[in-house]
Amino acid sequence: MQLVQADPEASRERSRATHEAWGGQLPVDTYVALETRLRGQPWAEEAMRVWLLCADGGEVLASCESYRMPSRIGPEPGHSYGIASVYTEPEKRRKGHAAALLAALGARLARTGQAMVLYSDVPLCIYQKVGFSPRPALHLAFTALPGDPGQGVDALVPETRAARVLDLIPPPPDSFAILPVPAQIDWHLERERIFAELLGRPRPPAQGARLGDAAILWSADHRDRQLTVLLLHAPERAQAEALVTCARRAAHAAGLARAVLWNPPRDFPLAGAQLEDRLERLDSVPMIRPLDPRLRAEDWNWIPRALWM
Repeated sequence: MQLVQADPEASRERSRATHEAWGGQLPVDTYVALETRLRGQPWAEEAMRVWLLCADGGEVLASCESYRMPSRIGPEPGHSYGIASVYTEPEKRRKGHAAALLAALGARLARTGQAMVLYSDVPLCIYQKVGFSPRPALHLAFTALPGDPGQGVDALVPETRAARVLDLIPPPPDSFAILPVPAQIDWHLERERIFAELLGRPRPPAQGARLGDAAILWSADHRDRQLTVLLLHAPERAQAEALVTCARRAAHAAGLARAVLWNPPRDFPLAGAQLEDRLERLDSVPMIRPLDPRLRAEDWNWIPRALWM
């Protein structure tokens, strides 16, 4: 078996194959066009690669995507890799192909990377076998609220300025962090644009908001009928409450049922919120495999939705 980086044509063929897992009710050709468009977004075009585990005769046994992201261990800059869309055709499963793919990819990425991370929707033991460890997967879910999203904040942030909000959000003081870049924020918004067009749904009136030195960014997930908070920075409790209220109103304006905030601070206001553990539902459970020997799994604690892929 050998690890191969897919060319554009092979990547499209894998999109056709993975429709079975992630295409939902979309026609196959529509799903392939969606994936091709998303891979052409600037961040994905630069950071994403499709990997194939091939038998000696060339048959594809398993595939996945990797996304290169800036990271740091202490003050030392580097990069880590997000792993997504791990897939094996049904008739080839239970033969260890996905584990072999991730082991081979890990060996290659360990030459330069600090860590590999992924968000699991399947039993965690599949990834634990190849060195991944789960991290906390709590989130708060707030019901959508009617009202003017702009009330109570200094300004709403349109998509043309969403990436600039990153300048208002300081990096975490943690010993290890993966850091989203402006083009990655736009990748989330491109997903929003695509599904709003496909499903004929309205988009939120803005993609974030500012209040003093606090800021929030979000994107609409029309498939799950929720607005997901990508990043939130609020030094004061009142700022957090106002910005989350803004997000709830933006969700209502877009016809979404709720707003969701990943990994809220311990002292975050719980009024009107439901605390949910994604581990119980195997829903985007963050997992990490350290590649640098100085890094431990428990060092990864700042895990905003902006890092999901």
